[in-house]
Amino acid sequence: MISPSVVNDKRHQERGLIFEWSRKRDSSVLTAAVFLFTAASFAFMLHSLRIDFGSTSPLKSDRTSLMLAGNDSIGMELKRRAREEGAFPLRFDLTGDAVVTKLEEAAMGSLRWSPPPYVPALRPLPESPPIENPRLAATGELVFPRRAPAKIETPAAPKSRPHPVLFPLSGINASEMPRQVPEFSGVTDAKAARDSWRFMVHTNASGRVLDSIALTGDDSPAAASLGDWLRQLEFQLAPGSAERWFVLDLGIITEAPHAPDPH
Repeated sequence: MISPSVVNDKRHQERGLIFEWSRKRDSSVLTAAVFLFTAASFAFMLHSLRIDFGSTSPLKSDRTSLMLAGNDSIGMELKRRAREEGAFPLRFDLTGDAVVTKLEEAAMGSLRWSPPPYVPALRPLPESPPIENPRLAATGELVFPRRAPAKIETPAAPKSRPHPVLFPLSGINASEMPRQVPEFSGVTDAKAARDSWRFMVHTNASGRVLDSIALTGDDSPAAASLGDWLRQLEFQLAPGSAERWFVLDLGIITEAPHAPDPH
């Protein structure tokens, strides 16, 4: 004999069903257990969850109460309790208490100490002989010894010497004048130093002086000395120049020789 469960399985397979939807439950214990679990879960959630639908708390009214206390015993007691038992109790002020003030003065008086005043002891000074008035020197009286003045040696003044100065007049320009001139050691007098001298000078191609002719004061010793001095000069002529004759103006100045440096 074939059982009904086997027949139901074949039917489900033929229809392509995976679960046995049409199978009847034989036991009701499992159904009761599921129902109890669901009911317990619903009761727990209903007790633990609270939903606020926008309920508002009642507003507090801004009202206060005022109590008037008189000056009788009950009123004074109420005032004392209000001061001592209130939110801001009063403190005991020791400043105006007479007993506390006396205690503070006694304590400060014991702490204060002032040393006795210092009185220096006087001692007699030693006697000293009287100071005599200084004696003043009489008029004309020598007090300090005589001292001879120091001798100051005056260096001898250097002797001045004449120095000829040349000026081109004709036949030569300033760039062709000699760059260096020798010292003049000839003989001149005061009149010769004041006069102006003119010489005609003959030079060769290299600028050396061949001859000098005095145009003023031919017979004077100063003219001869100046002519000899001119023969020592060398003029700066251009290279390749021919012999030349030109006229010079000559003056005599007096200058002191350079003194040696004392340092």
